[in-house]
Amino acid sequence: MSVIHLISGEASFFHSYTQILVACSLILCLLIFFYLQNNLLVVSYTKYSNNKIPSAFDGFKILQVSDLHNKQFGKNQSRLVKKISSITPDIIVITGDLVDSYHTEISKAMKLIDEIIKLAPVYYVPGNHEARDSIYEKIKPLLIASGVHVLFNKSEVFEKANQHIGICGLADPDFLDSRNYKQQLCENLNTLKNLAVESKIRFNILLAHDPSFFKIYDKPGFALVFSGHAHGGQFRIPFWRGLYAPGQGLFPKYTSGLHQLKNTSMVISRGLGNSSFPLRLFNFPELVVISLKSN
Repeated sequence: MSVIHLISGEASFFHSYTQILVACSLILCLLIFFYLQNNLLVVSYTKYSNNKIPSAFDGFKILQVSDLHNKQFGKNQSRLVKKISSITPDIIVITGDLVDSYHTEISKAMKLIDEIIKLAPVYYVPGNHEARDSIYEKIKPLLIASGVHVLFNKSEVFEKANQHIGICGLADPDFLDSRNYKQQLCENLNTLKNLAVESKIRFNILLAHDPSFFKIYDKPGFALVFSGHAHGGQFRIPFWRGLYAPGQGLFPKYTSGLHQLKNTSMVISRGLGNSSFPLRLFNFPELVVISLKSN
C-alpha cells in the first residue's frame, strides 16, 4: 500500500508540475506576442501616381512618422533610426503627437529628431496632444533649432532640379475654438490652398493630423494628404478594419492605408506608439513610405 501511495503521490506531483509548466509557457507566449504587437516595426510601401507630379520627383520617397507618443524603440531610438535610415527617404513628414500629453517626455521625441534630421529634410505638423498643456510652445523652438520645418497653418516649397512641390501643414482642430472649429478649419485650409495657388505649385501635399476631416481636406489644391491620429483603430480585426478611433467611434472608416475622394488622396499611418490605452492588437507600429510616380 505504501508503494502504491508513493506512486500515486509522484503521479499527482508530476501532473501538477505539468500544469504549472503549461500555464507558464502560455503566459510567456502571450507576453512575447503582446511585446511583438507593440514593438515590431513594420514599413508599408505605396506607389502614388499623379499627372501633377513634376518629372524631377518621379521615384521621390516620402517617409511618414506619426503618433510616437514618447514610445521608445531601443536606446536613444536606435531601432527606429536604423529602420528609417535603411529606407533612404528624400523627405520625412511627421504628422503629430510626437509626445504624449499624459506622460510628456519631450527628450524622447528630440532624440529621434536629432538623428533623423541628419538623414533627410523633416517637415512637422503638431497633433492634438501637442495642443494640450502648452506642449507645442515648448517643443516648437527645439524643433526649429534642430532644423525641422514646422508647418503650423503654413506652406513651403520643396525644390528639386528646378521643379517644385508644395508642402502644407494644417493646425489640428484641438488648437482651435471648440465652438466653431470646423469653420476655422475650413478657413485655415482655404488660406493654405490660396498660398499654393499664388505660388503656382501644381502638386501640393497636406499634413493634417486628424483623418476624420477628409471631406474638408478634399480640395482641388491638395493632391495628397498625410494623416495619423487613429492609431490604426488600436485593435485591428484581421483582414477587416480597426475597432475604435477618437472622433470616429467604433469600426472607424479612416484608420490605415490610402483613401480617395473626388480631388484628393489621403494616406493614414497607424502610428508608432500608444496613449491612454497601452496596447495594440494585430496592429504593429508602422512607418509609411509613399513613392511618387510622375505620369
